Amino acid sequence: MRKQRSSLIYSAGILVLGIVAALLVIAPHNMQLNVLGFQNDLKLKQGLDLQGGIQFLLQANCPSKNPNCDIGSLIQPTIDNLNKRISGGLGVNEATVTYQKDQTSGKYFISVELPGLKDDRQALALIGTTGNLEIINTGANYIPPGTQVQEGQYPVVFTGADLDPNSIDVSFDQANNPQIDFEMQGAAKDKFANYTQQNIGQYLTITLDNVVIESATIQSQITGPGQITGIKSVNDAQRIASLMRYGALPLPLTQAGERQIDPTLGAQAINQSIVAAIIGLGLVVLFMLVYYRLPGLVATLALALYALLVISILKLIGAVLTLAGIAGLILSIGMAVDANVLIFERIKEELRAGRTLGAAIDIGWKRAWPSIRDSNASTIITCLILSFFGNNFGATIIVGFATNLLIGVVTSLFTAVVVTRTLLNDLVTLFPWVVRYPALFGLPKDAITVPTYRPGRAARGAQAAPALAGGAGQLALASEGDEEE
Repeated sequence: MRKQRSSLIYSAGILVLGIVAALLVIAPHNMQLNVLGFQNDLKLKQGLDLQGGIQFLLQANCPSKNPNCDIGSLIQPTIDNLNKRISGGLGVNEATVTYQKDQTSGKYFISVELPGLKDDRQALALIGTTGNLEIINTGANYIPPGTQVQEGQYPVVFTGADLDPNSIDVSFDQANNPQIDFEMQGAAKDKFANYTQQNIGQYLTITLDNVVIESATIQSQITGPGQITGIKSVNDAQRIASLMRYGALPLPLTQAGERQIDPTLGAQAINQSIVAAIIGLGLVVLFMLVYYRLPGLVATLALALYALLVISILKLIGAVLTLAGIAGLILSIGMAVDANVLIFERIKEELRAGRTLGAAIDIGWKRAWPSIRDSNASTIITCLILSFFGNNFGATIIVGFATNLLIGVVTSLFTAVVVTRTLLNDLVTLFPWVVRYPALFGLPKDAITVPTYRPGRAARGAQAAPALAGGAGQLALASEGDEEE
């Protein structure tokens, strides 16, 4: 009974998981997910090879405060900051950011490829600006937003490094105007509280790359969160918040070139990939149904849940599909039933040996698990190695393949180990008579020994059981390894 209750609980959880995954798959395109600062529009995005995009060529320069800097040592931190801005501010994943050095002039250039992006002004405003945020002391002088101030014209009291990046977010005031929430961190928190207390009635002026974005009167001491108001649009607020969140670029960048990138594959490749996925999935389902019959049907149901889970996970994490990524997903379809094949073959062996169906499922799964564990672990390790080398050597196409394959393998492992086993246990609970029909398991007639139960008599080949007080005795045949239910 305990085992039956546990199986039913697992079944209820699987049903809920399937419903949630299905809702995520059919979620409308205008739906927005915003959880703990993570924003996602729940769309399956396409990579450069499928939909094209924009490429910027940016020249890295030394900051004016340090004209003789070592650009080579600062180029990688600059690229890392750009990647954060792109993924957080533009919502573009699978962007390619690389650099090269002109051997003739010794200048460094950064190439930024953004898939699916058409608004070059928005992109350039985010990745091309240094993002140097400063709070300057202008005293009683009001500086209108948009005013360019000179370097050193006013004393700098705080910088972007004093901000707590986790506190920076875009919100709306009572008039539904966008504003940016922020808070200081560390020692700057007390310093900011003291500064605002001592300068009540004076102006607090915030600049971004020496351009004023707000100059407001300090009304009272600010001991906690503050707001930047007076921003024209939500897009501007999100751009400024992204710059504040990830800090200033170590190196200023100037635009050296720009071009539109056409898709190298396009809609035809997507349609062919979909057809290949459908054919592959159909052949796998057909094989499982023909060869394994009833267990094959169970595996098909688990495979359907696998497909829903993979698509919903890709939408949740905002993954970008490239042709290599699609290839990884198609490859994982065949691997999705690999564990089921091992489990089903073990179950058939146990049934041939005379086990009851419940015992055959339990023992077959336990004996198949080491092989399932080792094969999936080796694939997962390979995916991690591919992802590591792809990220460190600029081969993003490998990263997409490895990531999608990893998602597919982990999901298939879950559906095989949890979903398939739970559905098989439900089969024992709800339809125990199926074991009397070996053909349902892809076995020949008389391949399964089915015990006959008769009141007061022993089953064939066994000694009679003594009668119990108050009723006729019954003998329940149990093979070695059977569990009490």
